[in-house]
Amino acid sequence: MIDDIRYLIVFAKIVEAGSISGGAEALGLTTATASTHLSKLERNLGSALLYRNTRKLSLTHDGASLLETANSMLELYEKGFIEFKQRSISTTNKLHISLPAVFINSEFTRHLADFIKEYPDVCLNISYSDTRKDIIADSIDVAFRIGELPDSSLKARHLFVLPRRVVASKKFLSNYPPVNHPDDLEKMPWIGLSMRQDNREFRHKNGEVALIKYTPTVYVDNVEAAYTLAKQQVGLAAPPCYLGKEDITREEMQEVLPDWSLEPLKVYAIWPSNISTSSIAYTLINKIHHSFESHKL
Repeated sequence: MIDDIRYLIVFAKIVEAGSISGGAEALGLTTATASTHLSKLERNLGSALLYRNTRKLSLTHDGASLLETANSMLELYEKGFIEFKQRSISTTNKLHISLPAVFINSEFTRHLADFIKEYPDVCLNISYSDTRKDIIADSIDVAFRIGELPDSSLKARHLFVLPRRVVASKKFLSNYPPVNHPDDLEKMPWIGLSMRQDNREFRHKNGEVALIKYTPTVYVDNVEAAYTLAKQQVGLAAPPCYLGKEDITREEMQEVLPDWSLEPLKVYAIWPSNISTSSIAYTLINKIHHSFESHKL
């Protein structure tokens, strides 16, 4: 049935153009393809629709009877195509993006603000959440993700790394024996993240590696919330370095085991594989990538 609709459109366009080659050109087809479609339509109907030779063509009686239907199909096709293109133009500058809530008070959001000011005609729908959303189900154009990515059909681009460290309030640490090794942290209260496992791998300056497992006393689904609870002496947290920088400078918070480091997390942009490289979504990805020249937040 769908093939017959295609053949009807080709038939109508051939008649409108006055030649098979003209109809083919108007539809972006080869003359041979248009001729084949016309022949298949005649065969399916069991009737000759056009008498033709190398110089001209004319409608048969059956062809004239069918032409009104064919023209209606052609009109629907052209009208629908034009309306779709107009809708596409009107929505070209609408963008739905998702990024971790931990970036709200970071340099990332400042770069995003620069993009918004540079492209004032772009309407952004921004979702800040540390819980990963389903890009396809939620119709997200671009998502920015922290951590390793699962295999998928989505495209991805590495943007920068996110250094982090274990921190706690000084008053909290004063309630426990001195911490000299990552193993000492296993029995201490932690603020867990519901979206990640309860373990940490530490690496010492001398190359020693230590893997610990812990049991959080409380779980949250937001990195910044975990850090805020750590400031309230609830337990240990491992936020991005930028989040606790000022509090550590003011000596309100303290880095735990400064000679040991956690592996920085990688940050990616991911998007559906069929997004055009000329789209505003791609422009945003490139802008964010180039904004982090050091590739570190």
